[in-house]
Amino acid sequence: MDSGLMEIPASVFAHINNNLAIVMSDIVTEVVEDNFMKTFKALKRKSPPADLESVINVDDSKWTSMGKVKQIHPQTVTSTEHEGMIPSSEWSMYELTSVPGAILIRNPFRDKLRKYMIARCYSMYPRLPNVTNHIDSKMSYEDVWQDFCSDAPSDMSIDYIKKLRWVTLGYHYDWTKKIYVKENKSEFPQDLSQLTQFIVHAVLGEEIKFKAEASIVNYYHADSTLSGHTDHSEFDLTAPLISISFGRTCVFMIGGQSKAQVPEALFLRDGDVFIMSRNARMSYHAVPRILPNDSSYLNYTPAFPGDVHTSNIPTDRENCHLKRTYDEKATPCKRIKLESEKFSSDLISSLEDADSWSPFRRLLSGGRLNINVRQVFEPGKGPEDYIWPEKDNYIAI
Repeated sequence: MDSGLMEIPASVFAHINNNLAIVMSDIVTEVVEDNFMKTFKALKRKSPPADLESVINVDDSKWTSMGKVKQIHPQTVTSTEHEGMIPSSEWSMYELTSVPGAILIRNPFRDKLRKYMIARCYSMYPRLPNVTNHIDSKMSYEDVWQDFCSDAPSDMSIDYIKKLRWVTLGYHYDWTKKIYVKENKSEFPQDLSQLTQFIVHAVLGEEIKFKAEASIVNYYHADSTLSGHTDHSEFDLTAPLISISFGRTCVFMIGGQSKAQVPEALFLRDGDVFIMSRNARMSYHAVPRILPNDSSYLNYTPAFPGDVHTSNIPTDRENCHLKRTYDEKATPCKRIKLESEKFSSDLISSLEDADSWSPFRRLLSGGRLNINVRQVFEPGKGPEDYIWPEKDNYIAI
């Protein structure tokens, strides 16, 4: 019998139920004990200095012996290996035993691809039609970037780039309402889509039909943090989240689906990839601190010598005067053409020139880049298969 009401797909009910479950979890957690926040505050603390001895360093075999992490092995990939990464069979991969599906890949990048991705994040991804935290600015990022790379960059362009905090790609996330809006999207970068799809296939298997549909690029500074949260705005809450880190080492926390669960903390370093799949997909996670380049906890061989963890990088004290870092002159970045959406050997090779790489190296020396990529829709489905929240009337739960 026709009731005259629109039939609501089961996937929408599932999405609503997941959000309600998260709300209820938060309520219960407040009644119990918020161990997640307790750990976050302890690791964020500056005075007295936080004790980081409990932070997992997967390069130290003691954490495997203690049963905190276990080494896992990549899947067999039948497709062509990614030209910018070391062979997937050689990747060093670890899974947290307390959070199944939380997987760390220790820097699978070759230096050329690493430089290319960093250059994209600073020079191309912030351009229209992508959305940044400078959403109300009338300035063109292309003009800002070219001015920044000139012989005499203006204070305006220096300030603009210093204050860049995030960029969204593909479906643009509404930070206020915590939702995606159907009409608010741009084409997802093909290079980043290909990269993350290869990573998923190599780690979780080619049967996982992952499709990159949204991304948030975060630009962390030396004193930046990211508070505890879950990512639950996507229609598909089973597809993995892919997180790629460049620059300074950070302390990353991940717990369970309730803040009552005591989280684990681990170091994420330059070039590391972190995957949140299975149980980890809906887990609370956070970044309580970014480490200084000279931290005693960074007692390891840098993946990219001469770039990030070297004595000629500005100290935290120097970075308090950010203009010193930005005022070094470097014009050659004007001739780097990053417009292509496909990886190009010629394009990547252009960054081998020290002058061409200089502006990106300076920007990265004082902070950290994180590229977080997610799938929005269930496999085989698209935007027309869902009832979307109204942009102006939606009440976030």
